[in-house]
Amino acid sequence: QIAQIAQIAQTNQPDFVFHCGDLTPFGQENQYSAVLSALSRFPVPVHVTPGNHDIRQGGTQRYLRYFGAATYSFDVWRAHFTVLNTSGGNMSESQFQWLHDDLAGSESEYKFVFTHIPPFDPRPGEDHALTNSTTAARLMSLFEEFKVNTVFAGHIHMYNESVRNGVRYVITGGAGASLYATPENGGIYHFVNVTLTDSQLIIEPVILESPALPRDKVVIRGQSDDMTLTIDDLSALPTIEGFSSFQNQYGNWGGQGIYRGVLFSDLVELVGGMHENDTLNVTSFDGYGQVFCYSNVYPNSTWYTAQGDMVLAYQMNNTLVPDWDDGLRVVMIPEDGAFSNDDCLFTSALGTGCYAYLSAGARWVRYVSIIEVVPG
Repeated sequence: QIAQIAQIAQTNQPDFVFHCGDLTPFGQENQYSAVLSALSRFPVPVHVTPGNHDIRQGGTQRYLRYFGAATYSFDVWRAHFTVLNTSGGNMSESQFQWLHDDLAGSESEYKFVFTHIPPFDPRPGEDHALTNSTTAARLMSLFEEFKVNTVFAGHIHMYNESVRNGVRYVITGGAGASLYATPENGGIYHFVNVTLTDSQLIIEPVILESPALPRDKVVIRGQSDDMTLTIDDLSALPTIEGFSSFQNQYGNWGGQGIYRGVLFSDLVELVGGMHENDTLNVTSFDGYGQVFCYSNVYPNSTWYTAQGDMVLAYQMNNTLVPDWDDGLRVVMIPEDGAFSNDDCLFTSALGTGCYAYLSAGARWVRYVSIIEVVPG
């Protein structure tokens, strides 16, 4: 969606743009290079702050190298802009002191704060906000004390606007990732347009087109997190390579080849892991899907003998997606290189897999586009 917003910026020519974090899926070098390229399309300055995804796997140092300080402030016209780093889910005492001094030292008529993780989750019964409730309360108290007009945050993939003790909070997390709410409850792809004039402040969401998911990308969804990964992103993760094949419903063998990919367990860990009673839904680009259990993703020694590693393969016989027509694909890589119908039946939870349809090949979902952890 960055390209779509950049195109709008070319026409509307705002003074500047803010990004509230999660610039990357998990903070890798190629991901930062890609986002820098995308941001270069904007005709105006873009101010950023890191999200929790951006600091993963050494991402903090990459962020600092590419963007500089993660917490800073500046003044333009009648407004003071504070960019606050909450990517770690909590705040240190030195951060609180900095924020206190920054807000106390400003005499601007308008004060705006931009951050990634909001101090509260506006959805009933949900808690995708700062992990420490004391930190959240202290933060909101500072905003109230120094009469901050509006706090803008991302992290929760939706649009929401609410006012608490005189401070307006705008959640704007709908610029491309999977949404966390229904459209009527703020689950819309959007960006926020802010207009400050001599007489008024106008804040309004601008609807974006829903993103199309190409076949060389996959969405990973956890219970409280999600990300979209490209082939380059997958290639940056630890890889598994091995020969395998599958048996179909007629007892014939197919799919023989050397596969390269990423463990499903590693992918699931990127979005918060999986509990023993959870299931994993894997859906293809054309709508076909399979349901897997915890033991498929994290097999014990007995299951591992039959199934081997459960891998999301992006390469077969040295041919990468999209040139490899069947990928991205679920692949089981047992030690004998042969995932039989008996193996499939042994490693299928009741009501799923080969209990529903006796074909090991049916478990090897092609054109994978969505991987989702479903609570048990």
